[in-house]
Amino acid sequence: MSVEVIKNFTIKVKNQLYGSFRTKLMLFFIVVALIPLLLFGYLSYQKSSTIVNRQFNEYENFAVAQLENQLENTINQMFVVSNDIHQYLSDPTLIVIKEEIPKTYEGFIEKKNFERFLEAHKTFNTKGIYLITESGYYYGGNHLNSQKLFKMPFWKEASQIKQGERWIGFYLADHYESNKPPEPMISLVLPIQSQYGILKGSKLLIETNAEELFTYIKYLERDVHAFVTIHNEKSKVIYRTKAKREPLSSDVVRVKNIDAYGWKIEIRVPKKLFYQSSEVIFNYTLLGIFFLIILAILLAIVFSAPLAKRIRKLKESMELVSVGELQTQIPVKENDEIGKLTISFNQMVQQIKELIDEIGETERLKRQAELRAFHYQINPHLLFNTLNSIQWKARLSNAKEVQQMIYHLTEVLHENLNFSDELISLKKELDTISHYLKVQEIRYGHMFDYHERVSPECLEFLIPRLSLQPLFENIFFHAFEDGKGIIELSIEDQSDFLELTLSDNGKGMNEQTALNLLNDHSSNEKARGIGVYNVDQRLKLHFGSEYGLTIESEPKCGTTFKMRWPKRRMNNDQSHSG
Repeated sequence: MSVEVIKNFTIKVKNQLYGSFRTKLMLFFIVVALIPLLLFGYLSYQKSSTIVNRQFNEYENFAVAQLENQLENTINQMFVVSNDIHQYLSDPTLIVIKEEIPKTYEGFIEKKNFERFLEAHKTFNTKGIYLITESGYYYGGNHLNSQKLFKMPFWKEASQIKQGERWIGFYLADHYESNKPPEPMISLVLPIQSQYGILKGSKLLIETNAEELFTYIKYLERDVHAFVTIHNEKSKVIYRTKAKREPLSSDVVRVKNIDAYGWKIEIRVPKKLFYQSSEVIFNYTLLGIFFLIILAILLAIVFSAPLAKRIRKLKESMELVSVGELQTQIPVKENDEIGKLTISFNQMVQQIKELIDEIGETERLKRQAELRAFHYQINPHLLFNTLNSIQWKARLSNAKEVQQMIYHLTEVLHENLNFSDELISLKKELDTISHYLKVQEIRYGHMFDYHERVSPECLEFLIPRLSLQPLFENIFFHAFEDGKGIIELSIEDQSDFLELTLSDNGKGMNEQTALNLLNDHSSNEKARGIGVYNVDQRLKLHFGSEYGLTIESEPKCGTTFKMRWPKRRMNNDQSHSG
């Protein structure tokens, strides 16, 4: 099944490629434009992506180097300060602090001198240097909120270190007496190696502002799309990018070691993001090629439009002619090959139109002759029998009854001999039947009953002249004996057509006799039902073979004629005799 589908698709594509002039022209423009575009696009992509990737790599290496230098310098600075302070506090000959909380003027002076000593070790980015005793009292200024400090996670961890250890880490400082938002800090916590006095169990806290350090980290995270991880000498993570992401083997990784302190900086960039610039260049190159292809297609359309329009116009005109629009003519403005072909087409259509008009006129005359021939074949029984009745009544009846019979007969004969219109209104046809029935009533007396059921809206529709009289004649001449019986006529509106039902309770007929009524009796003028056959044929000639008469009958059970014809009005019918 799939092979068949592929085969059909291939055939359709092939037909489209070889069957459309415009398609061929557009393909030519696309191929001519695409080859140099692809070559130029590939070379420009390779060169530009190489340059951009190298620059990106250099920027990343520069940022990592700056981060490494800044971090190493900051730690070096804190260690130098901590060593100097620790050496000062470890020398018994230099220690000047005798009491934790100054209670005398001398103790107050000692505290101030020590705090000036701490202040002297500050640099431009040092936030604070504090000596915090075991009891929680601190030296180094009065802007520190020790209660907040002791609750901070970093201090809870740093306060647990032992002699000979140190703690270095990052945090947001929120333990100062100010309304400023928390600041990023890198701090060093070092236990004081002294077992005497207030220094026993105390710790030195050096806080350095890490905003500049975090500037490089944020640059790597934001601009380079890197994930930064910093490990201390114990391989403990002291900083990690907050974005949740598992490391992948495909990541581009940079590792920088701070050998002096055993720290390690790991910069991890996803491969997709690392080569993002190359992808952008590639996408823009493809976009440029796409728009240039669109431009080539538009140029092909513009150049091929006039020629294709003329060919399409010729094709559409041929299709119109194929469905019978013989008035079609194409204006000729150019004298090229297509113009000459158009002239030949116009001449051919004109010749076909003239030939069809000749055939149509011949068929019209033939049809008119056939209709007139059918019209003149009306059974003459009515005229002869009526004249005999008039002669008989003239001897037995008074002149008034004869006068009525002659009047109704005259109306009937008037319609029979009127050849001006082949189609008349149903109302007019029923009026003729009423005159005909009056004649039969005078002839037979009140021996038959007639019931008519016709919707008023049906009366204006057209019917071939003398379509009903032959059917009534068949009833009186063959169905009734001495004119005795019941006749019922009904006409129903069936949406697109009318349906007439004419029934009698006469002697009926067998199936073969009913079929003979609708057969051609042109060779036997005395045959029964020639009028019925003529009615059926006239309906078919006027309206088509799907319309006409049907007969339902059984011996001794009566006969029913059914007639179907389309709904026509005088303003939309063109069937008139000449």
